[in-house]
Amino acid sequence: MDKHLAQIWEAFTTFAIGLSPAALGALVAVSYEKGLTWADRFTQFAVGVVVSYFTTRVVGALASLDPFVLQGVSFSVGMIAFKGAPRFISACVDVIATLPVEIRDRILPKRKDGK
Repeated sequence: MDKHLAQIWEAFTTFAIGLSPAALGALVAVSYEKGLTWADRFTQFAVGVVVSYFTTRVVGALASLDPFVLQGVSFSVGMIAFKGAPRFISACVDVIATLPVEIRDRILPKRKDGK
């Protein structure tokens, strides 16, 4: 049992260490924003971390860069990615809001009176 816990702990710490440059970049960027609620700050921080994490993985797969360079990329993308969070969230809300109408129009037959 202790061996499994040690493996789980090692996997968790490896993952957390991999996220730390992205998290620090997003945290620095969010700390300079004025007039945000805590929910907005958390959302933008989370978006910055997620986008930075996956962008860094893509860059690492496409180019064989030094790990320190990849950490710099991760930090920088984390700082920039949170700016797109509000527009991304509003676009998702718009799409989700129109889904029921789109589904209804595709599934249900049109009535003769045009409604």
